[in-house]
Amino acid sequence: MKKLHMICNAHIDPIWQWEWEEGASAALSTFQSAENLAKEFNYIFCHNEVTLYKYTEKYAPALFEEIKELVKEGKWHIMGGWFLQPDCLMPCGEGIVRQIREGEMYFREKFGVKPTTAVNFDPFGHSRGIVQIMAKCGQDGYMFMRPYGKYMPYPQLKLPAEYFIWEGYDGSRVKASRITEYNSDLGKATEKITKDIERQKDDAEIGLTCWGVGNHGGGPSRKDLADVEKLMKESDIKIVYSTPETYFNEVKPTEVYAGSLVPCMVGCYTSMSSLKQKYRHLERQLMFAEKIASIASLKGSYAYPAELLKDVTEDMLNVQFHDILPGDMIRAGEENGFTYINHGLHILNNIRADAFFALCKGQPVAEAGTYPLMVFNPKTTAEKQIIECELSIIPTENYLEKRSYIEVYDENGNKLKAQTVKEASNISIDWRKKVVFETSPAAMSITRYTAKTVVLPVKKYPEVTEDIVFENGDKRVVIGAKSGLIESYVVHGKEYAEGRLFVPKMYDDTPDPWGMNEPFVGHNPAELTLLEKPDGVFEGMKSVQIIEDGEIYLGVEAFFGTGLTRVRLGYKIYKDGSAVDIEANVFPNEASKAIKLTLAVGGGMYVGEQVFGKEELFSDGRECIAQNFVALKKDSGEYLEVVTPDNFGSSYNGKEICLTLLKTATYCAHPVPNRPLLQEGRFISKVDQGQRDFQFRIDTAKESELKAKADLFTEKTYALNVFPTIDEKDDNGFTISRENPGISFVTLKKARQTKGYIMRLQNCSEKTARDTVKFGNRKLELSFGKYEVKTVIYNGETLYESKEMII
Repeated sequence: MKKLHMICNAHIDPIWQWEWEEGASAALSTFQSAENLAKEFNYIFCHNEVTLYKYTEKYAPALFEEIKELVKEGKWHIMGGWFLQPDCLMPCGEGIVRQIREGEMYFREKFGVKPTTAVNFDPFGHSRGIVQIMAKCGQDGYMFMRPYGKYMPYPQLKLPAEYFIWEGYDGSRVKASRITEYNSDLGKATEKITKDIERQKDDAEIGLTCWGVGNHGGGPSRKDLADVEKLMKESDIKIVYSTPETYFNEVKPTEVYAGSLVPCMVGCYTSMSSLKQKYRHLERQLMFAEKIASIASLKGSYAYPAELLKDVTEDMLNVQFHDILPGDMIRAGEENGFTYINHGLHILNNIRADAFFALCKGQPVAEAGTYPLMVFNPKTTAEKQIIECELSIIPTENYLEKRSYIEVYDENGNKLKAQTVKEASNISIDWRKKVVFETSPAAMSITRYTAKTVVLPVKKYPEVTEDIVFENGDKRVVIGAKSGLIESYVVHGKEYAEGRLFVPKMYDDTPDPWGMNEPFVGHNPAELTLLEKPDGVFEGMKSVQIIEDGEIYLGVEAFFGTGLTRVRLGYKIYKDGSAVDIEANVFPNEASKAIKLTLAVGGGMYVGEQVFGKEELFSDGRECIAQNFVALKKDSGEYLEVVTPDNFGSSYNGKEICLTLLKTATYCAHPVPNRPLLQEGRFISKVDQGQRDFQFRIDTAKESELKAKADLFTEKTYALNVFPTIDEKDDNGFTISRENPGISFVTLKKARQTKGYIMRLQNCSEKTARDTVKFGNRKLELSFGKYEVKTVIYNGETLYESKEMII
């Protein structure tokens, strides 16, 4: 080694073993200390994360102004440039775009700088999909620590080199470097630095070390700086204060790595499942609100709420933090996360309502005895889908023997396939109704349907004494009367079940929510068997029972248990097509367990959706992470797909897929060598107790259909019973549409970095694709490379493609 770059920093978690106020306090004291020392020593202090600078700007404005001056002098470096250090596996691709761009806009406005090297020291893994995002957001370097490398006691991922070229799904490339540790102990900075020199001396001419007290702030101390300056003078190699950009400008990596940086702390793929689910709901509702607000604004019906949506975006970005979304913090920290989410959802609910009612104006008054159903389709293609809507009818005297059922008609008076199913309420009056119906609503607009009532005898369902067998020409599904499980799933003559599907199992697991240094989740599986006499919360139920049967689907439920844990599985077997929906209602009541659903599906290549892409996952039983779907590619080329909107973790051992639902770990139980994991003799709260609900869909698909079929399940239309008023329609007739449903429509929003509106589109396929986008009377032809994400801009006059992922 000839030269060593030193990155002086102070890692601060806004929320972890503490709540956000203490995180803010740590930032203030750390920044003040770093500013004081900058007057005595000629060093460079590096720090990232908008969240912490915002605290400083608000609570210590004089200090904030001093930091501005130090940035100008080059003694304080704005590092990384993102909003904060997020989890880099679970946020959707658009969420990572916002992380980078919101951070960039803040630091450019406040400090006049734009970091070109991203820094994510502490997250537990990094999706390959962020490479394309960084490249299209003007960043060309990436610094990270995990998964741990060869210099650490527990190596987790072997790389071709510790500094390398990282290649994304689409072929984009950035330089990347894995550090050892991001911090040093108080007063022991030179020990850390000399240790890094020894580790790297035979591997690189240009080395890298990070130092400064971290994990709750601190940064450099006066003693550390004096010791470091002495080392710099005495060392036989050149040691310099540096920045990530300076380091990457000097290193010339040649080795290429084309994969995600996993596995690492695999328990974090699942811990705090309800927080993860609600975060995903926030993501989806934000994209929905942006879409409906944009089209309503373009139609002249509604003023786009830019500032409100910016506030929600910041809520989302804060929850992405690498100790919140992974679920490894204290219980109060979990509540902080829910506070961010609920704040955002409240705003989004109002925006959706404002835009929706604005778009509904000007509709004809309803005919007597009818109920108008207004449906907004957030997609830019009109695809056949199942719509759900609850409504209140004029109450009747019927209930016990006869009841009102809902019929649905389209705008041309055609009767649609529809089914009245159990409503959310539980009041024994013929009044509140829920209807599901099949239709193809118009793209990015309101489609009106008409509901009418018809009184029919109350449906009675037979007791299940034999296997339930359903066939429709596309599929054959068998649910065992004695197992309560899917025992056969045949699509177009091919059997995909090589055993039972969605078998609930409970595993022994660790109290540690991270699953520290362990590539598997759980061991010693115990099957939850069908309850002969359902008990507890299932008291009075039959083991297996039919609960719905109509034009849309056959509904079945079954009840399982072992020990103190209970699970209900609900099935929707659709009358058309090949899909089956599965709902798991889990009632855990035991500590240090993992709950999974296992599918005996045989061999194949296991793949899963990632950030703006998909990739092959492990097939040796190690825990994997995927976003909205996992799929098994069979020898014949088709895929067995499981859509997973509510969980991230899974594994596959070459024969069986295991979907990890939850871990009943202990809050923030971090292993410390040679010490007990938990204090004995007292109760300590456990994660994920109480009812937890999960939705899945199983289907078959071509490679190019995987993302589209997942989107159809996860991105719901919005339907509401609205009786039109006398208000006139405010609509200039503006429309937006596309031709290729295989291209994923990520979002549509009013731009903040340019004039007009932006549309983000994603090709989640290894194959090239084409699409045509229409905004009003403007049309744009697009050609997508493999896994390419495109940004389209409409400025009111011109429709064009941007090479950058702007927001």
